[in-house]
Amino acid sequence: MLGPIVLQLAPFAVAAALLWLVVSSSPLQRKALLLAWLVPGLGHLVVGRRDRALCFAALLIPTFIAGLCLGSFATVSPFDRHPVWGLAQIPGGLLTLITAVTTQGVRIPVEDTVYATGTLYTGAACLLNILALCDVYDLARPMPTVSTGNAQKP
Repeated sequence: MLGPIVLQLAPFAVAAALLWLVVSSSPLQRKALLLAWLVPGLGHLVVGRRDRALCFAALLIPTFIAGLCLGSFATVSPFDRHPVWGLAQIPGGLLTLITAVTTQGVRIPVEDTVYATGTLYTGAACLLNILALCDVYDLARPMPTVSTGNAQKP
């Protein structure tokens, strides 16, 4: 009973979180966050952290693709097969959107453990992208100016 209510309220929670981000963040933070959501690692490139960009891209994108391959390209389900995994895959950004559109008609007749493992891989890669989003949001934060106390006297 609680599941359908949570699924109906999820878009409102996401909209509220996005509104809070727009109000409380700098333009660089918003740009980096959007790019990091679209493609893991891209936001880190914008803030000048090439090492982290390569790390996140090299870990998350292959994990997502491995999950697709294991699950016969039917593991990304925008709420039609597995509503919980549909929610978990939202942080995957462009990877999830492109896969959802291109594999829309793909169905597997019987679930097996390999399919379930593939679903776990794609969901885990998307959820781990939340860590990348938090990291890039923090890295793009404007640094406060610090007074050294050596001001010139007139």
